[in-house]
Amino acid sequence: MRRWRAALSALVCLIAARVAWLEWSYYFRGVPRYRLESAAIALVAVGSIALFLRPGDRPAATTGRARMPLIWLPILVVASMCIYGPALRLGLLSDDYVLRAMAQSGAFGAGSGWFFRPLPLVLWRLVLALGNSAVPLHALNILLHGLNAFLVGTLGVRLGMRAEPALAGAALFLTFPAAPEAVAWASGLHDVLMTTMALGAVIAANDEHPGVWRTAGVLGLFTLGLASKETAICIPVLIAICWASPQRMQHLRDWRLYITLVVVLGGYGLGRMSLGIREGYLVWPSRYFLKQLVTNAFGTLVSPFRTPTSPSARWLAFVSVVAVTLLVTHALLAWHRRDPTFHRAARLTIWVLAAVAPVFSYFYVNAVLEGSRYVYLAECGWALLIAALLCALTDRVPRRSLVFACVVWIAVLACTITVERELGTWRRAAVLRDRVLTEAHLSIGRGRCAAARFADVPDSVDGAYVFRNGFAEAVGSSTEQATGVQPDCFFKWSGDSFVPSVPGKSQ
Repeated sequence: MRRWRAALSALVCLIAARVAWLEWSYYFRGVPRYRLESAAIALVAVGSIALFLRPGDRPAATTGRARMPLIWLPILVVASMCIYGPALRLGLLSDDYVLRAMAQSGAFGAGSGWFFRPLPLVLWRLVLALGNSAVPLHALNILLHGLNAFLVGTLGVRLGMRAEPALAGAALFLTFPAAPEAVAWASGLHDVLMTTMALGAVIAANDEHPGVWRTAGVLGLFTLGLASKETAICIPVLIAICWASPQRMQHLRDWRLYITLVVVLGGYGLGRMSLGIREGYLVWPSRYFLKQLVTNAFGTLVSPFRTPTSPSARWLAFVSVVAVTLLVTHALLAWHRRDPTFHRAARLTIWVLAAVAPVFSYFYVNAVLEGSRYVYLAECGWALLIAALLCALTDRVPRRSLVFACVVWIAVLACTITVERELGTWRRAAVLRDRVLTEAHLSIGRGRCAAARFADVPDSVDGAYVFRNGFAEAVGSSTEQATGVQPDCFFKWSGDSFVPSVPGKSQ
């Protein structure tokens, strides 16, 4: 058996070397991505077998009862404001105009069918009551992002992590390069707020004194999460992932909590069905869907950058994926099946899959990070997982704490720089939005239009939304969509302005 284990470990090293080579080939030689994905899956599969065959005598970890020092809450919130400060001046983009109209209508989107998400609209209504500026809307997202980072650290220490890696996980989450779509875009409040409720519910489920108040708190947060976005249906699964164990499931109080969550989830499902099912949402998962779910989710998290077009961007992406490969390979070679850190890492890995599973039928993050808001909740578990892997890698080196801190700070600095570049893309989208609206009003004025139709309105700028939706609400009542009357003017976006067009030839 010892020889078999040695052979498997050697095989893991060989596969890891092949993965690193394919990573180089993918970024610098144009090798197809599927070859890299297949090699990475093989590395995890073979490494997992080697890990499970490795003996160990340490017992599984017990649930942690530590607490994140409260002083880190204002620090992380201020850090979030500093990092995402440029987003305060972005204004409204795309869906923001639709949500603003829904929030100010008083119906809170009651007629929106499948997309009925009242809690974000209620918050928008309260914020917009203070003024029509978009700055408070962006500030709300940024503040919640800082709060979520604190909750990520709290979750880490509750899972048994030491304070240093838990705080590192919070910092990595705060600066994650794929987060700007959820945080910088005002409409990302749905994902940010739902994540706040999900983290709060998971943490509350681990209360030191379980009872009626714990159940009420978890159910309240779960309900608010469902009112924020329908993907909150994964919250009971996340609670089970983090805290379920043979020892805990012997307690009747835990069974009562899970049964109550299932009952609430069933009632929510029936209510959703009454609103109508969005076409393509409820489909039977196929092997292709599941494969894409795994590879696209983890691919985005491992390399949370837009497709690199410059040598420096390629090197950044390459270093990122190689570093994760090194961390995973070390863990597969160093851990054993009874290792508490392995159990915790397995829970965090499953967290990633559970967080994106509700949107599996249309989950996709493209080359310019469009759709990256769908991995915002998954980033919580991923950030803690990377922090745990870094801690395991530096655990036995001299001056462990100093080395760990240096590595984390380098990663956080690189992520912060990348976030600032991403925010630059959103600023370009805001500049284009201003240009489009100015040209639209000038075109209406020059044509003396009672009603107008606009075609080929800019959709996005490198993944940052401009007017995929909301153009009619942004322009006002002079558009055909707003008035419902036959338009007497037709315009088409060409270059950097609208030009008169002929009906039927506008596309």
